[in-house]
Formats: sequence, C-alpha cells, structure tokens
Amino acid sequence: MPRKQYFDQLVSPFSHWHREQHDGINYFDLDCVGTCPGCAKPLFLADTIYNKDFRFQGKSHWQQRPYVFLAQAAEIPFYEFFYTVDESTPFRNIIRFDIHRIYPHSNKRWHDLTPDQMLQFLEHMSLKSHGPNCENREYLIRKIKANKCGNQFIRQQNYVEFLSI
Repeated sequence: MPRKQYFDQLVSPFSHWHREQHDGINYFDLDCVGTCPGCAKPLFLADTIYNKDFRFQGKSHWQQRPYVFLAQAAEIPFYEFFYTVDESTPFRNIIRFDIHRIYPHSNKRWHDLTPDQMLQFLEHMSLKSHGPNCENREYLIRKIKANKCGNQFIRQQNYVEFLSI
C-alpha cells in the first residue's frame, strides 16, 4: 500500500492504519481475480488502473512483482486494465478500456476497447479459455441459463451452446 493516498481512493480503516506504520512492512491491493462462475477457479489477475489524462501510467516493474509471482505460481496471466471515464456523468461511466498483458510477458495489448468489447474479453477468459475444462460445467450451464442477477446477458445463448458441446 503506498504511504500517500492518491486521487479519491476509498480509505478503509486498515489502509489508514497501515499508512501510519513503518517501512518494514508492506502490502498491496489485489484489484481483480477473474474466476470461473461455475467452479471459482482463478483464471487471471488484473490491476485496474484509472487512466487519468490518457497517460496509461501503470505500476513500475518492482510494483508489478507481487502480481507476477502470484500469476506464475497459479499459472494464470496477469494484466493491467486501464479504464477511462466520462467525468461529466454522475457515476463517472467508463467509456474506454485498454489492456496490457504483463505475464506471461508479451507485447499483447488491446487498445481503445468499448465497454462491450471489454465484456467480450472477460467472457472469452471465462468461456473459451476455461469453460470446456470446468469441473463444474453442468452447474455453470444452469447458472448461466438462470441469470439470477437479471442484468442484460447479450451472448447468453453462445455460452450455453459452447458449454453444451
């Protein structure tokens, strides 16, 4: 956790307490662990980064090390998800995503993704990279069909068809 608070981060009592301690301890927030909705297997790690002024300023190589160690141990990829918001909207709606794959190391980058394209990226991570091997595939199909959250699920039928093969 950085010693200084940046931007308008939510300050938890733990973060506040930690920032008042000495430099002999350290921790970092793990922003995103993408998991299978059926079996909860971790599929990827990601650091979500507010893309202020289109600078795409991620963490330094040293600050990325804990994520990379965890990704290597779990044999899953690690990404930086940059998000750009419309500051004029009440909820600061996300208008753009940019993805950089950090581990396994590559120059893979996806730029200027719409929110739906980002959703498709996440769907791909759940469905195609893991779905056929999910140990709880029947439950996953039932969960997808039920869609209890009630939110729009544009490609729901694609999931069901792909997993039913």
